[in-house]
Amino acid sequence: MAGPRPHRPVGIGEPAALAAVLGAAIITLGYRNQPGVQLSPDGRRYLAMAAGRPAPLPFALRWLLPAVCSTSLTRWRWNTAIHLGVLPPLLVVWLSRWVDHPGLLVAGGLLVCGLPGIFRIHLRLPVLVDAPAMAWALGAAIAAQHGRWPLVVALALLAGSIKEPAPIFAACYAWSVLPLVGLAAPLVRRLVARFGDDVEGEDDRLAHPVRTGRLDHLGMWFDATAMATPWGACLLATLTTDRATIPMLVVTVLLAYGQLFIAGDTVRLYQWAAPPVILATLTVMPPRWAVVALLGHLLNPWAGNGR
Repeated sequence: MAGPRPHRPVGIGEPAALAAVLGAAIITLGYRNQPGVQLSPDGRRYLAMAAGRPAPLPFALRWLLPAVCSTSLTRWRWNTAIHLGVLPPLLVVWLSRWVDHPGLLVAGGLLVCGLPGIFRIHLRLPVLVDAPAMAWALGAAIAAQHGRWPLVVALALLAGSIKEPAPIFAACYAWSVLPLVGLAAPLVRRLVARFGDDVEGEDDRLAHPVRTGRLDHLGMWFDATAMATPWGACLLATLTTDRATIPMLVVTVLLAYGQLFIAGDTVRLYQWAAPPVILATLTVMPPRWAVVALLGHLLNPWAGNGR
């Protein structure tokens, strides 16, 4: 695939380090603002899997983090915090392929911290798999940027073992078909896994994902507070005219929003399009306004809770 046109390489050590430090500070403040560990229905499903209970599809495919974190809430919380912490510097490295302004690189890396479907929901509900899967998918895309093809395959397989759509989005971020090899992980898992009843008693919803997606999103498709305002400053991406960036942006956004047709969650699903959306945002964001835009983004009053 032909991808967005790269600019000249820039030094990324300092922007990545600064994004990591500031991102860690945002995570710390976020945890201090939370009353404690909470569990979503999905979280209870992952803990049941960790305890050895067979799970229904698609949760049975997501075996890796339940195996690693087991039933320890502390381990899950650290796992989530670490993966959230690496997302800003990973984004800086990924964005540096196209962005040559250090200030914009830092702002771009930190924009992810204001996306409620990635940061806010995982701080509140740490027993989830989306942010870790996105981090590994982004790592696979970075490896593809540098031509490290064996590493691309390994990282894509890891991402696919955390959440089955991750290799598809890794392919979007890399703008290459190679990360799709990671789909082998959920495919093999489906052949060997034992399936069981849903611990939440929602077997009918899980067995009919298209119906579930349609019913759960009735009346929401044109609701800006559900479908648009959680993007915050990243809505600037809609103004991009960069022809090299638009194909990646359009394909990833369509795939991310397309998940809403087969699942009940909303923001947590469509913000899988975050990396290309952030890239498109930076193509129209004046560097002198980056700090102001970032602050407004982080304090977005219409962000919602990320569900």
